[in-house]
Amino acid sequence: MDFDTQPALVLREAEESDLEALARLYAASIRELAPEYYPADRVEAWAAFAEEAGFRDFILGPHTLVAVDASGPVGFAGMEETGRIASLFVRPDRARQGVASQLLEALLRRPEAPTRLWTQASELSRPLFEKFRFTATETEVVERRGAELCLLYTS
Repeated sequence: MDFDTQPALVLREAEESDLEALARLYAASIRELAPEYYPADRVEAWAAFAEEAGFRDFILGPHTLVAVDASGPVGFAGMEETGRIASLFVRPDRARQGVASQLLEALLRRPEAPTRLWTQASELSRPLFEKFRFTATETEVVERRGAELCLLYTS
């Protein structure tokens, strides 16, 4: 399906009732899109976070927007008050169709958005952040369920 024929997106605030759908979206996004960049053990460790209690705060703690079309949630992105982009995930069947760009642009346009923004981007999302003029400044290795993930700081 061409981008031009995709259903219209509505961006709205994340709600408690979104958690189950966003957890599925998060895990599917990682399991289907990240294997190009990371080994299987790292992908699974990363995706498993959707099943942990902390996932609720991951969504509802920051200012999180959900992109929704007629099929339901197709992506989400969150920004903390500190200016940290805390999340940016898109359903695999809508990847590389502008959903992530729309979410990130909406977060950056918020009147209360801090002037200094930063994130810990995976290799998967690095091109999108570079498109928005974020630059790599350092690499951090984090451990999740015994697997190491390299995250790129950008600002």
